[in-house]
This record gives sequence, structure tokens and C-alpha cells, in this order.
Amino acid sequence: MSKVINEFHINKMTVLILDNIPNKPYSQYRIEGKNYKPIPVYDAKNCIAINENKNFIGQTVEFID
Repeated sequence: MSKVINEFHINKMTVLILDNIPNKPYSQYRIEGKNYKPIPVYDAKNCIAINENKNFIGQTVEFID
């Protein structure tokens, strides 16, 4: 699992900056018990994106295969 250390918002999307990203395949993220479909983020280390516009700083992200 990873922890959200920062974030920024672009329209209705939130880009989450994590302390680390596991090196395993995943098809979803789970944050606060809710599953999210990944949105590709290129050239941004330890970042993931979701279609949600709210504050996730300090939350735990579980990567689900």
C-alpha cells in the first residue's frame, strides 16, 4: 500500500503524488473503501490519477490486480 503525500487537480481529475508505487500489476486503486479505475500518468514519478475531485492527502492507496 502507498500513502498520498500531495496532490493537484485538473478539472474533475485528481493527480495523487504517492510515497511509492508497488512494482506489481494492478487494474484498480482502492481509496477509503472505494475502487477507482486508473488513468495513465506519464513522466511523473510516483503519481496516479483518478476521476474524482476531492482531497486525498494522507489517505492510503491499495493497488488491486
